[in-house]
Amino acid sequence: MGVSIDDIKTLRAKTSAGMALCKEALTASDGDMAKATEYINERSDVIGRLRNLTGAKIGLCKIAFDETGKDFEKAVALISERGWNEPTADETIEKGEGVVETYLHGTDHKLASLVEVKCKTDFVAQNDEFRAFAHEVALQVAAMKPLYVSKDSVSVEDVERMKVIFTKEAESEGKPANIMEKIIEGKFSKYYAEKCLLEQKWFKDESKTMANLLDEVTQKMGEPIQITRILFWEFGTK
Repeated sequence: MGVSIDDIKTLRAKTSAGMALCKEALTASDGDMAKATEYINERSDVIGRLRNLTGAKIGLCKIAFDETGKDFEKAVALISERGWNEPTADETIEKGEGVVETYLHGTDHKLASLVEVKCKTDFVAQNDEFRAFAHEVALQVAAMKPLYVSKDSVSVEDVERMKVIFTKEAESEGKPANIMEKIIEGKFSKYYAEKCLLEQKWFKDESKTMANLLDEVTQKMGEPIQITRILFWEFGTK
């Protein structure tokens, strides 16, 4: 069935998930909002989305989610009722602090990375652990060359383009039609793990993802931390 942009916006407002994931969830659930919400909760960082939507600290988001029987909307309401909300992620982007960190690889200087990491206060922006985290992000970008910060930052157009590619790949491999959707979903999972920074395993310790590192520094700093932009530039490539 077709998915309307209004439905996608409604689901995004309810879940704080990215547009691409909302469209994917609505398509997979035949437009059923409840099933689409469940789909998103199973495939993305619920606590991270609660934090982004409400601005509440991670620990408080976990408490709210558990106390409401893991109901996202009720958790949002509970956080509001208890006054745990802080300025939202969007406000942090507009009014916050942070750093731009660079990394230039090797003595031949043929690979560079540039990252923007934001926080809420100048106090945290000057913190050595925050600066060290920003440097780790720059190292990761140089080493693993992600194209996106997160799954949520992948555009709807890019998702549709990759879906066409993955479908053709599956068809050329002679995969049966009844399992085609699961095969494509698996290809997307692999693609996100390779191309989305927060989904990638930390190249220094593959037991952790970059999202794990982000959560760790966020809890240490006690305020929202965001990786907002990434770039790598390799000599001789376009």
